[in-house]
Amino acid sequence: MKNASFIPLPLLFAMALLAISPRLQALSSADYLPADADLDPSVPTPESALGWEVGDWHVGHDRLVQYMQVLADASPRVSIKEIGRSHEHRPLLQVVITHSDNQDQLESLRQEHLEGEGPLVVWLGYSVHGDEPSGSNASMLAAYYLAASRSGFVNELLLGTVILIDPSLNPDGLDRFASWANQNAGRQPVGDPVTRQHVQNWPSARTNHYWFDLNRDWLPLVHPESRARIVEFHRWLPHVLTDHHEQGGRNPGFFFQPGVPSRQNPLTPDENFELTRELARYHAQAMDESGQPYFTEDAYDDFYFGKGSTYPDINGSVGILFEQRAIRGQALNTTNGLETFRDAVSNQLSVSLSTLRGAWELQDRLKAYQSGFHRAMMDRAESRKFDGWIIGDDGDPARARALLDVLDLHRVTWRPLGEVFSAAGQRFQPGHAWVIPARQKQAALIEAMMEQRTTFQDNTFYDVSAWTLPLAFNLPFTTVSRMPKTTESPVANRGNPANKEARAWLVPWRQMEAPRLLQQLMDSHARVRSSRKAFSANTTVGLIAFQPGALVIQAGIQNPAHREAIHAVLNEAALDGLEVFSVDSTLTPAGPDFGAGHFPLLRPVRPLIVGGKGISAYDTGTAWHLLDQRLELAAPVIEHQHLGRADLRDYTHLLIADGTFKEMGLTLEGRITRWVTDGGILLSQGRAATWAESLCFEKECPAEEAQPDREIPSSRAYAEFADDSARLVIGGAIVATVADLSHPLAYGLSRPELPLFRQGTTILDPSENAYATPVRYATDPLLAGFIGPVRLDEMRGQPAVIAERQGDGLVVRFANNPLFRGFWRGTEKLYINALYLGQIVQPTVLPRVTGAPVPEPEPVQQ
Repeated sequence: MKNASFIPLPLLFAMALLAISPRLQALSSADYLPADADLDPSVPTPESALGWEVGDWHVGHDRLVQYMQVLADASPRVSIKEIGRSHEHRPLLQVVITHSDNQDQLESLRQEHLEGEGPLVVWLGYSVHGDEPSGSNASMLAAYYLAASRSGFVNELLLGTVILIDPSLNPDGLDRFASWANQNAGRQPVGDPVTRQHVQNWPSARTNHYWFDLNRDWLPLVHPESRARIVEFHRWLPHVLTDHHEQGGRNPGFFFQPGVPSRQNPLTPDENFELTRELARYHAQAMDESGQPYFTEDAYDDFYFGKGSTYPDINGSVGILFEQRAIRGQALNTTNGLETFRDAVSNQLSVSLSTLRGAWELQDRLKAYQSGFHRAMMDRAESRKFDGWIIGDDGDPARARALLDVLDLHRVTWRPLGEVFSAAGQRFQPGHAWVIPARQKQAALIEAMMEQRTTFQDNTFYDVSAWTLPLAFNLPFTTVSRMPKTTESPVANRGNPANKEARAWLVPWRQMEAPRLLQQLMDSHARVRSSRKAFSANTTVGLIAFQPGALVIQAGIQNPAHREAIHAVLNEAALDGLEVFSVDSTLTPAGPDFGAGHFPLLRPVRPLIVGGKGISAYDTGTAWHLLDQRLELAAPVIEHQHLGRADLRDYTHLLIADGTFKEMGLTLEGRITRWVTDGGILLSQGRAATWAESLCFEKECPAEEAQPDREIPSSRAYAEFADDSARLVIGGAIVATVADLSHPLAYGLSRPELPLFRQGTTILDPSENAYATPVRYATDPLLAGFIGPVRLDEMRGQPAVIAERQGDGLVVRFANNPLFRGFWRGTEKLYINALYLGQIVQPTVLPRVTGAPVPEPEPVQQ
């Protein structure tokens, strides 16, 4: 018998990988790179660290970080800075690559650059959408090339350039998708786009942990990934920033900017477009040499400044969007033939390198453009018919502070108002208002944040058409023709403590942080009441007027075992700046006393978020984020196909976002209607609100009415279709609404005028109950952005929010998402009120009497 051959363990590992490798003839890193790379063999290749060749498998974020660290340990050209953490606590890396002589003087080089001298700075940003992974996989090759190449060009480039690589803009999404793609990979590649590897489960890995699109967050800065990134963007202010994406199969070629010229934001200087066009010549050459189809100045635009390729354009940099066809798995059957993931990685690498070559050769123009940008924008601001803006706090300093924090991150200059000032019919008070000068270094950016544009050269938009920040926060603001007096920012003081011996504590509901405090009190087993009527109270700081919605926590009705904890919660909130008033008597000088029936007890809420196939993960994520992050409320999510297995009696609320609901089924709809009738509260938005309208709460449900015959349209030219379609789409605009401040869903709003973000075309069926519409669109609704005349006319004066009692429960229908992208803080209150105060909405059915009415006792309030 022959002795068995001994096979070393490393070889066994390599053979195992080969056995399940999707391509037996995989390429090494060197095969991806230029022929003249002259690679230093002492620098580790990606495959030496990963155990497989780039493109054979999808790299997870942990392995990506591991390789970048290996590279930094091996090469004096590479250093790594952790700039933050994602929601799932994954590190956000900034990989800095430059000549070894520059690494020890990065700070001085950065300062020289910001002063208009110094090196060229290029930022390469990859895969902000987690399921567009070819960019992050290519980042390893780009970093390896720059660390290992001994070519004359690379040496010259690195002597005069600082290259910042963000290998994964969305670590949580990237890792989620890598797991999906790898666990569904077979030994043989499958190119059919309808098979499992190419079709993700709900929600997709495009988004971050809370299912937000991080490529829309460069302006709002809701998430830690964006906040960390924007700090570094302004620290370095790169001359060029790339944003590597993937696109669906509509376009057979690779896209690079510029986009459609008529859809360039008019605030972006023309020279930015021309520089982008000049860089495009280098990308075109790279694509031509590799034989790849490509296109430019089509399909995509540079309008919304909250995207990674557009935000740089309003800050003196040149942002470039790249869109590779999405392969998603290992290979894909396309009209170009079989395309592989390796092809996608190779294309992303090619344009990374063409960006570096183009930027290097155009560096004089790029540096001159950036050096003159801020001065040119300040001169443009000088030509405007106003000197700046003034913003008030609307009686809610925390909401104003949240906006100012965003401005700080964007390095916008503002100062506290130093005098009483009136403008545009509004009166602003010192201590409650701030002044933003138009003529400042960030003149272009702040104008983009504040403008209310309603006319456009092109009515087609890739994303939203408006984003006016003060309107998002529902703060009063106006332009000023002269700059008022300003003062220094006051030193932050801690608030007044809550008196431990008080008879009751009162919390005005207008405050942005009041709902979080309410949830903390409920978690502490406090008995909290909400006022249905305005009242005044003698507090320890004087006579204070309170509006409906004010929270009342009476000390005497609290469980003695929890009283200490309840006071501790109130006191901590008060010391953190929340208004918490202490009173020595529950007798009020005006309005109802606390023992009257106008202060119903608020029951703890136990919401269930419904998601799943067909339901918007974006909008579902905004609800999850609000509950989990801002309210600190447990927010279970269930996919609708599993809803039949849930005991709805365990939940007080069902939260359902925009989507399609054909698969819900009559049986499940019947369960939901019975649950509502028994006291449940249903919150629906967008097309979910239309579905909620179809629910039958009657004993006998009428048969579905026959649809009227459709009117045959008159003939139109085929070429008119695109423009006609654009006029019927509402991609995102800001509209004026009027709120009924007496309705519980509007408690906490200080003014009936309420800016609302409108996206989509849902029109609510008006309620037959005259008292069930807390918010309506104004008769002249458009505040900012584009809405075509047909869509504008059909919404004038129509309901924007409806809240109807059904039995003991409530159905709330939002035509739009009041939590839009997590930064529309002004209408967030509507959603929160539906969550916590929906339970106190009373029946409003007018009595029908034939004789003298007989008074009925009011329902007992616990």
